Amino acid sequence: MDTVDANVGEIVLYATGSAARQSNRTNNKPVDAAIMAIVDTWEINGHVVYQKEQTGVPEKLTPID
Repeated sequence: MDTVDANVGEIVLYATGSAARQSNRTNNKPVDAAIMAIVDTWEINGHVVYQKEQTGVPEKLTPID
């Protein structure tokens, strides 16, 4: 179940099992997995490896050296 109205191609975070039923939209529903967030920026060790563009279309992931 998509609880955040994500678009095709967006990078998302999801929960499975009982954790998927911990949102207002999924509470007490027979949900096994749910999209919980859309990723805007992903940073690893101080390096931005992903930045969502203003248009909503994701950029490619940047490899870390």
